[in-house]
Formats: sequence, C-alpha cells, structure tokens
Amino acid sequence: MIGYEAVQARDDEAWHLGAARAAQEAVPGNGAATGSLEEVVIASSSVSGRVTRVGRNAITVRDREGGVYELELDRRSRGLRQGRKVSLRGLEEGTPVRARFVLMGGRTVARDVQIRQ
Repeated sequence: MIGYEAVQARDDEAWHLGAARAAQEAVPGNGAATGSLEEVVIASSSVSGRVTRVGRNAITVRDREGGVYELELDRRSRGLRQGRKVSLRGLEEGTPVRARFVLMGGRTVARDVQIRQ
C-alpha cells in the first residue's frame, strides 16, 4: 500500500508525476522499461454505461448515475464483443459497454472495452 505522504508531488511537479513516482517505487517494473513517469499506471478502474461519443482517439461513456468518462484510445486499447476483437472507433452512440481503464500520465486510457448486448 502506498501511504498518503508517498504520493505527494514535489512543489515543482504535477500531481500525477508524484503519484507515478510513488507507484513506480512501490511496484517494481511499473513503467521502469520506458523510464518515463508518464507511462506509469497510477490506478485502474472500470465503468459500465453507454457510449455517448466516439472520436478518433477517445470514446466517452456515461454511467447510470450520469457520470461521464472520457477514455483515450492507444495501441493497447481493445474492443471485445463476445470474446472477439472489434474496432473501438466503429462503436455507435448508445452502445452499452463495460470499460476497464487506467490512469497514467494524468490521462485516463481505455484498456478492455466489452460491448454488451
């Protein structure tokens, strides 16, 4: 577990860099290959809801409580329908999904997006 003091950013750095530094120190190998704090996963979570927007490099999902999640797409983002890979850029508004995402480098990045029927 990472203590509160450990995730505090220095006065001269962005909050996510302090959190990334602490996460990198707590979990060996977390972003160590790139050496960049921008690639360190700070946290992961998921959201269930409906797609409200599909962009070239992001999708937006609204959950049942009205929360809005803008999820960036990168080379590791993948769409799944019934266990098969599908293009995330081909999603339509209103499509029900469950999206797993990570927080890294101050960005929220989609990982597995399961299309629900």
